[in-house]
Amino acid sequence: MRLAELLDPELVLIDPPVGTREELFARFGAVVARRHPQLDRSRIVEVLLEREAILATGVGKGIAVPHGQLPDLDGLVLAASTHPGGLAYPSLDGEPVRLVFCLLGGPGSAARHLACLARIARLARHASSLDPLVSASSPQEFLDRLRGLEEEV
Repeated sequence: MRLAELLDPELVLIDPPVGTREELFARFGAVVARRHPQLDRSRIVEVLLEREAILATGVGKGIAVPHGQLPDLDGLVLAASTHPGGLAYPSLDGEPVRLVFCLLGGPGSAARHLACLARIARLARHASSLDPLVSASSPQEFLDRLRGLEEEV
């Protein structure tokens, strides 16, 4: 499974003007609901916040992977955001987050959901090589760079 194949350019946010994790989740909710009209924007945010209440998804090395399940979703939806200046986000190492992958799955997508999380984890192990993603100036550039990184990892 390739992350770049799952990502729609409309769901890649380049340095969005957000100051908190909650504001970022609201942005993700808006862009995902616009792309997938069967999904409720506020429910997307709720699901992400519910998951964060269990355990923060800042995995360290400047990366966060908020994720959750939505009953109205068929398959997987992946969104991403870059934060070159860092975003305050609870993380294992206490460092600001610079790259976020937001994964949403439907009830029948558990195996693919886990495979996608594993793929993100493999990329996260090479966190220093993720700088080109963080510095991308457009969604298309982000996707092109992600494709290149996935070929190396």
